[in-house]
Amino acid sequence: MDEYLLLLLNQTLSNPGFDLFFAWISQDLLFSTPVLLAVMVFLSWRFGKDGFKFWLLTIVFISLGDQIGAVLKDLIGQPRPCAELGSVVRQVDTVFSINCSRKLNGMPSNHALNFFLFVTFSSYMLRWRSWLVGFGLLAILVALSRVYLGVHYPSQILVGALIGTGLGLGMGWLSLRYLSFVQRVAQVARLNI
Repeated sequence: MDEYLLLLLNQTLSNPGFDLFFAWISQDLLFSTPVLLAVMVFLSWRFGKDGFKFWLLTIVFISLGDQIGAVLKDLIGQPRPCAELGSVVRQVDTVFSINCSRKLNGMPSNHALNFFLFVTFSSYMLRWRSWLVGFGLLAILVALSRVYLGVHYPSQILVGALIGTGLGLGMGWLSLRYLSFVQRVAQVARLNI
Protein backbone atom coordinates (compact mmCIF):
# COMPACT_ATOMS: atom_id res chain seq x y z
CA MET A 1 0.00 0.00 0.00
CA ASP A 2 2.85 2.38 0.88
CA GLU A 3 4.51 1.91 -2.49
CA TYR A 4 1.18 2.11 -4.33
CA LEU A 5 0.30 5.48 -2.75
CA LEU A 6 3.83 6.75 -3.34
CA LEU A 7 3.70 5.91 -7.04
CA LEU A 8 0.17 7.27 -7.37
CA LEU A 9 1.29 10.69 -6.14
CA ASN A 10 4.77 10.60 -7.62
CA GLN A 11 3.88 9.36 -11.10
CA THR A 12 0.17 9.15 -11.86
CA LEU A 13 -0.65 12.68 -10.66
CA SER A 14 2.55 14.24 -11.98
CA ASN A 15 2.47 17.40 -14.05
CA PRO A 16 4.77 20.44 -14.41
CA GLY A 17 2.53 22.68 -12.28
CA PHE A 18 2.51 20.23 -9.38
CA ASP A 19 6.25 19.69 -9.83
CA LEU A 20 6.92 23.38 -9.32
CA PHE A 21 4.36 23.87 -6.52
CA PHE A 22 5.35 20.86 -4.43
CA ALA A 23 9.08 21.50 -4.90
CA TRP A 24 8.54 25.10 -3.72
CA ILE A 25 6.56 24.23 -0.57
CA SER A 26 9.19 21.64 0.35
CA GLN A 27 11.89 24.30 0.48
CA ASP A 28 13.13 25.33 3.92
CA LEU A 29 14.75 28.58 2.84
CA LEU A 30 12.27 29.69 0.16
CA PHE A 31 9.03 28.57 1.80
CA SER A 32 9.23 27.58 5.48
CA THR A 33 11.42 30.50 6.53
CA PRO A 34 9.17 33.21 4.99
CA VAL A 35 6.10 31.53 6.52
CA LEU A 36 7.71 31.51 9.97
CA LEU A 37 8.81 35.15 9.59
CA ALA A 38 5.26 36.14 8.62
CA VAL A 39 3.96 34.30 11.71
CA MET A 40 6.51 36.19 13.83
CA VAL A 41 5.33 39.54 12.46
CA PHE A 42 1.68 38.64 13.01
CA LEU A 43 2.15 37.32 16.56
CA SER A 44 4.30 40.33 17.52
CA TRP A 45 1.69 42.69 16.11
CA ARG A 46 -1.20 40.88 17.78
CA PHE A 47 0.37 40.12 21.19
CA GLY A 48 3.38 42.45 21.47
CA LYS A 49 6.45 41.16 23.32
CA ASP A 50 4.57 38.09 24.54
CA GLY A 51 3.76 37.24 20.93
CA PHE A 52 7.42 37.46 19.96
CA LYS A 53 8.39 35.24 22.92
CA PHE A 54 5.66 32.80 21.90
CA TRP A 55 7.13 32.70 18.38
CA LEU A 56 10.64 32.12 19.76
CA LEU A 57 9.32 29.29 21.91
CA THR A 58 7.69 27.81 18.82
CA ILE A 59 11.03 27.94 16.97
CA VAL A 60 12.75 26.21 19.92
CA PHE A 61 10.09 23.48 19.90
CA ILE A 62 10.35 23.01 16.11
CA SER A 63 14.14 22.73 16.45
CA LEU A 64 13.73 20.18 19.23
CA GLY A 65 11.23 18.22 17.14
CA ASP A 66 13.64 18.31 14.20
CA GLN A 67 16.39 16.83 16.37
CA ILE A 68 14.07 14.12 17.68
CA GLY A 69 13.16 13.26 14.09
CA ALA A 70 16.85 13.06 13.10
CA VAL A 71 17.62 10.71 15.99
CA LEU A 72 14.63 8.51 15.10
CA LYS A 73 15.75 8.37 11.47
CA ASP A 74 19.10 6.95 12.59
CA LEU A 75 17.50 4.51 15.05
CA ILE A 76 14.83 3.22 12.67
CA GLY A 77 16.99 3.23 9.54
CA GLN A 78 14.14 2.93 7.03
CA PRO A 79 15.37 4.22 3.65
CA ARG A 80 13.71 6.93 1.61
CA PRO A 81 11.92 5.74 -1.53
CA CYS A 82 14.30 7.70 -3.74
CA ALA A 83 17.16 5.69 -2.23
CA GLU A 84 15.36 2.33 -2.15
CA LEU A 85 13.40 2.58 -5.41
CA GLY A 86 15.66 4.97 -7.30
CA SER A 87 14.95 3.44 -10.69
CA VAL A 88 11.17 3.55 -10.15
CA VAL A 89 10.61 6.86 -8.34
CA ARG A 90 10.31 9.89 -10.60
CA GLN A 91 12.84 12.55 -9.64
CA VAL A 92 11.29 16.01 -9.95
CA ASP A 93 13.61 18.52 -11.57
CA THR A 94 12.58 22.17 -11.12
CA VAL A 95 14.19 25.49 -10.36
CA PHE A 96 13.76 24.52 -6.68
CA SER A 97 15.71 21.29 -7.24
CA ILE A 98 14.60 18.60 -4.80
CA ASN A 99 16.68 15.44 -4.82
CA CYS A 100 17.26 12.48 -2.60
CA SER A 101 18.75 13.75 0.63
CA ARG A 102 22.33 13.08 1.68
CA LYS A 103 20.73 11.32 4.62
CA LEU A 104 19.15 8.28 3.05
CA ASN A 105 16.95 7.31 6.02
CA GLY A 106 13.44 8.71 5.90
CA MET A 107 11.41 7.50 8.90
CA PRO A 108 9.90 9.80 10.14
CA SER A 109 9.49 12.75 7.80
CA ASN A 110 10.87 15.80 9.58
CA HIS A 111 8.91 18.13 7.30
CA ALA A 112 5.66 16.50 8.45
CA LEU A 113 6.83 16.33 12.07
CA ASN A 114 7.81 20.01 12.18
CA PHE A 115 4.73 21.39 10.41
CA PHE A 116 2.29 19.30 12.46
CA LEU A 117 4.12 20.22 15.67
CA PHE A 118 3.77 23.91 14.74
CA VAL A 119 0.08 23.59 13.84
CA THR A 120 -0.81 21.58 16.93
CA PHE A 121 1.17 23.67 19.40
CA SER A 122 0.02 27.05 18.08
CA SER A 123 -3.61 25.94 17.61
CA TYR A 124 -3.67 24.50 21.14
CA MET A 125 -2.70 27.93 22.46
CA LEU A 126 -4.65 30.23 20.18
CA ARG A 127 -7.83 28.19 19.68
CA TRP A 128 -8.57 29.99 16.40
CA ARG A 129 -10.43 27.76 13.96
CA SER A 130 -9.16 29.71 10.94
CA TRP A 131 -5.56 29.28 12.17
CA LEU A 132 -6.03 25.53 12.60
CA VAL A 133 -7.70 25.09 9.21
CA GLY A 134 -5.27 27.32 7.30
CA PHE A 135 -2.06 26.00 8.79
CA GLY A 136 -3.47 22.47 9.01
CA LEU A 137 -4.07 22.51 5.25
CA LEU A 138 -0.57 23.88 4.74
CA ALA A 139 0.91 21.08 6.89
CA ILE A 140 -0.98 18.47 4.85
CA LEU A 141 0.25 19.98 1.57
CA VAL A 142 3.86 20.07 2.80
CA ALA A 143 3.59 16.45 3.96
CA LEU A 144 2.08 15.37 0.63
CA SER A 145 4.80 17.25 -1.24
CA ARG A 146 7.38 14.93 0.26
CA VAL A 147 5.58 11.89 -1.18
CA TYR A 148 4.94 13.60 -4.52
CA LEU A 149 8.66 14.40 -4.77
CA GLY A 150 9.57 10.79 -3.97
CA VAL A 151 11.63 11.59 -0.88
CA HIS A 152 9.26 9.96 1.66
CA TYR A 153 6.83 7.07 1.75
CA PRO A 154 3.29 7.90 2.92
CA SER A 155 3.94 5.94 6.13
CA GLN A 156 6.96 8.16 6.85
CA ILE A 157 4.89 11.33 6.61
CA LEU A 158 2.07 9.76 8.64
CA VAL A 159 4.46 8.83 11.45
CA GLY A 160 6.07 12.30 11.27
CA ALA A 161 2.63 13.94 11.48
CA LEU A 162 1.62 11.78 14.47
CA ILE A 163 4.87 12.47 16.34
CA GLY A 164 4.59 16.19 15.57
CA THR A 165 0.99 16.27 16.78
CA GLY A 166 1.90 14.46 19.99
CA LEU A 167 4.87 16.72 20.65
CA GLY A 168 2.77 19.80 19.89
CA LEU A 169 0.10 18.77 22.38
CA GLY A 170 2.64 17.88 25.07
CA MET A 171 4.65 21.06 24.60
CA GLY A 172 1.44 23.08 24.53
CA TRP A 173 0.21 21.59 27.77
CA LEU A 174 3.56 22.15 29.52
CA SER A 175 3.89 25.70 28.19
CA LEU A 176 0.38 26.67 29.20
CA ARG A 177 0.95 25.22 32.65
CA TYR A 178 4.38 26.74 33.41
CA LEU A 179 5.04 29.82 31.24
CA SER A 180 3.24 33.02 32.18
CA PHE A 181 3.74 34.74 28.80
CA VAL A 182 2.12 31.75 27.07
CA GLN A 183 -0.78 31.96 29.51
CA ARG A 184 -1.21 35.66 28.65
CA VAL A 185 -1.12 34.98 24.89
CA ALA A 186 -3.69 32.19 25.26
CA GLN A 187 -5.95 34.37 27.39
CA VAL A 188 -5.85 37.33 24.99
CA ALA A 189 -6.36 34.99 22.00
CA ARG A 190 -9.46 33.47 23.57
CA LEU A 191 -10.92 36.90 24.35
CA ASN A 192 -10.46 38.01 20.75
CA ILE A 193 -11.90 35.04 18.87
